[in-house]
Order: sequence, then structure tokens, then C-alpha cells
Amino acid sequence: MRRVVVELPREDFVRLKGDSPFYAALDSLEVLHILSSGPEGATSVVKIRPKDPRVPFEELARLARYPLELLEARDGAFTCVMKFGKSPLMGLLGAERRRGYLVPPIELGERARMTFVGSRSDVSAFLDKLRSRGLHYRTLSISDLRLSPASPLNALTDKQRRVLTAAYRQGYYDRPRRVSTEGLARSLGLSSSTVVNHRLKAERRVLSAILARETP
Repeated sequence: MRRVVVELPREDFVRLKGDSPFYAALDSLEVLHILSSGPEGATSVVKIRPKDPRVPFEELARLARYPLELLEARDGAFTCVMKFGKSPLMGLLGAERRRGYLVPPIELGERARMTFVGSRSDVSAFLDKLRSRGLHYRTLSISDLRLSPASPLNALTDKQRRVLTAAYRQGYYDRPRRVSTEGLARSLGLSSSTVVNHRLKAERRVLSAILARETP
């Protein structure tokens, strides 16, 4: 797996998102956590800071295209849950869901910065999508994605990690479940039986790694 960090002009990012009034009112936006991402949209925890510190959260929420739920207000910034519709950033780029994914840090300030993770071909396809949309980006870094030695994900093969990560991000483990095995398989371009096989093996390996570490 590879990680690429790109930077692009703020106006390009806003043009892509198409939510000018909301972003025009912001000094900065930072995606802290991506809670879920799938065919029906995405949910993230974001920290937003208005240009005018006197602007209340309710006014920013009215400007946003998608729902905002306030979690905390501190030091002139608001931490909130932001729910996107069926076209989150990857969808706006026209990128295939099974071809990698965006991860924090994703930041918007004077410039926008995005972090993308995928295979070598996924990274190349992502950069091609940026170019095809006329976005004037520059690559800050490209590196191998290295997991912590203690991470139970190290016990997985690339295919198992890909299926397990997609299942989590798309809401397979949510209750109620937000994606079926069939829907997950379609998003990955795999058969349902292959997804089930990789998922079950991944779950067992992760549990084994965790329990072996915790059991005296």
C-alpha cells in the first residue's frame, strides 16, 4: 500500500465541493476522523473555525449543504459530525470506491491538503483524476504505508486488509447494517463468496492477534 499527500489551491477545492457560501465563511476545516464511507455517503468528525469568531455554529450549519451536528465548541472552533450525501470527495472526483480511499489528515486552510491511500495503481489513478478535473495540485509526498508493528492488521494479507477496511468504512459492522455483503462485493469488484471468505479469515486473524497479545 502507498500513501500520497497532495496540496491544491483553496479555490480549486471549493470549486470541486461546490459549497462556496459555507467554505467562504470558514478560516479552516480539518477532518479528524472518517466514521463511515460508502455508496450512500460519508460521515466524518470535522473541526471548523469561522473567519469571524463571532459567528455562531447555527449560522454555519445553515450555510452547509450537508447536516452538521455540534459536538464541542472551544477556542473559537467547532468540532462536529458532518454527514455528506452520495457524492463525497472521492465521488466528486469520479474515483472508483474500490480504488483506494482518502484518510485524515484532510485539511482546508489557505490551501487544501488531502491524504490518499491505495496500491501503486490506485495512487496513479487518483492523481490522474485530479488532473482530469483540472485541479492544480502538487505532490508533497509519496511513501509506503507502514503499520505500527503492534497493529493486528499486520496479520492480514493485502486482500484481507482491503476487504476488512472496506467493510468497516461502508458500515457493514454498524447496527443497523448499512451495507450488505452483496453491496460490499459490488463496491470492491469481487464476488460475494470471495468477500465472505476474505472477511472471515481477516476477522479470525485480527481476533487471534488481539487475544494472543492480551492473554497471559
